[in-house]
Amino acid sequence: MAGVGATEPVARYRWSSTDPEEATEYLRSTYADFRPPRIPRDGFSFWTQHAASGPLAVSRLRHSGPFESRIEPPSSLLVVQTLTGGPYHLVDGGREVNGTLKLSPTWSAYDTGWEDVTVQVVSLALDEVARIGAELSGLEPSAVSFTSAAPISSALAGYWCRLSTHVHDEVLDSDALMGEPLVRANTVRGLAVALLATFPNTALDVLSAPGLGDDAAEPATVRRAVEFMDAHAHEDIGLTEIADAARIGARSLQLAFRRHRDTTPLEYLRRVRLDGAHRDLLDADPTRGDRVETIAARWGFAHPGRFSVIYREHFGQSPSATLRR
Repeated sequence: MAGVGATEPVARYRWSSTDPEEATEYLRSTYADFRPPRIPRDGFSFWTQHAASGPLAVSRLRHSGPFESRIEPPSSLLVVQTLTGGPYHLVDGGREVNGTLKLSPTWSAYDTGWEDVTVQVVSLALDEVARIGAELSGLEPSAVSFTSAAPISSALAGYWCRLSTHVHDEVLDSDALMGEPLVRANTVRGLAVALLATFPNTALDVLSAPGLGDDAAEPATVRRAVEFMDAHAHEDIGLTEIADAARIGARSLQLAFRRHRDTTPLEYLRRVRLDGAHRDLLDADPTRGDRVETIAARWGFAHPGRFSVIYREHFGQSPSATLRR
């Protein structure tokens, strides 16, 4: 099955130090190796709040600096957002990357530095993002790679920042939400897709190439995909499993859905899950303690407010009204 394991807990911790050598070793062991810089001890402070589940980790940390070093390529994809202080600078292949959002290069060593900065760092397993990029593009996972540390546009950078902050503040912080396998899987997938859309990469190159609409597929493949999603929507399934069930490549399946249903497989899957939540709300009893947010999370909807908006659009009333009918 795709995504995060069904019993994976959220590991959380907070750690702080006034010793620059301790902070340096923490950064080296947590993110990437580098030559330890000389950092004055007077007035130095460091703290971090860290939450991780499976291939995903989100941290907020402050480092009073100054810091300047050459960083070896990290083994995970690290997206760094400057929250306060700085500037936090990064030089990729001799080119200065500006702005508050940067992807730490996994393709080469790079130079970076800051002074008294607070950042949010999202870490995603490289193989998980490559798998999802392969699903979307039709490339082999080994061919999915990122090519620039700078986001494609300020609008996409803003989208990433809003999504990752929501995950940090409202999803990873909730044991109830993260206890639901579909929420965990959808959280990882949503961040991976956003990362693939925000920073230049080979999967995006394929998806942006002209002539993709010329592929065709027999409607039977779409019907097989629909039958599979209808039967397994309550499980942690992704585009790879759906395409396998349809006996067609993931890229061709997406094109077939666009052509024959004017939607995508994952959009259809979300609708099936929304219907499942609707049925559960109809069967629920608030006097037994049944709650909208619990039912929504069971079907992979981590944000109660957004679930309510989507639900009202489809069913013409709020989920709480359905529960209390």
